[in-house]
Amino acid sequence: MSHKQRLQQAAALIRQHHRIVAFTGAGISTESGIPDLDGIDQILKKSHKFAGNVFRFLDPKEAIANPHTFYQMYRQTFCQPEARPNSAHKALVQLEKAKKLLGVVTMNVDYLHQKAGTRNIAEYWGDVRRNHCTICHRPSDWQKPSTATIPNCPNCGGLILPDFVLRRLATYPDEIRHGQQMLAQADLLLIIGTRHAASSFRLNCPKIVINDSRVSMQNLAEPNTIYLSGKAAEILSGIVA
Repeated sequence: MSHKQRLQQAAALIRQHHRIVAFTGAGISTESGIPDLDGIDQILKKSHKFAGNVFRFLDPKEAIANPHTFYQMYRQTFCQPEARPNSAHKALVQLEKAKKLLGVVTMNVDYLHQKAGTRNIAEYWGDVRRNHCTICHRPSDWQKPSTATIPNCPNCGGLILPDFVLRRLATYPDEIRHGQQMLAQADLLLIIGTRHAASSFRLNCPKIVINDSRVSMQNLAEPNTIYLSGKAAEILSGIVA
């Protein structure tokens, strides 16, 4: 089956279903200027002030010990207040308004789904708006880390860090439950911009996988699954249109 035929088949599936759930990863936001994990690793490798991978970068002990370096890297990676939703985020909003999309389950912390207008969303790791003082735990305005060189708490002077770093990348149990409930109700899954294998989701639920990585023959042979390789913004907006 050609790429065009798979696009047509995907559009037909979306027309037929009314309990669609989107599961999104970093690949949906790269066209908004937010790097994925590979992109972040490249940024870190180019830095002369930091030696380590993304998981060391997001270790709260490392951030507290070297806050200047952390925030220098943070503003090149996760903290992008000027980023705007792209056509993929907006296409999901269109589906939600048409009462075809139940909601979005995301692994991203960039807040772009909400900026686009998605109403029902489960954020497994929270988002960049959530920040707290490392000493008194007072919540902080999410814009502060994007403006102050090293943001400090107005209450005690302690260092402010994003919650997903402070929590050592721990997920939020309530968000996980919300996401699992949505996924259990889905009659069609849109798996967009993530390395999560389609086979890790419910086997009896049809799936459309949109990813920038190359589609293998093994992928194409998976039952109930349509693989579409390319930019999420272009592919998803085209299907919805």
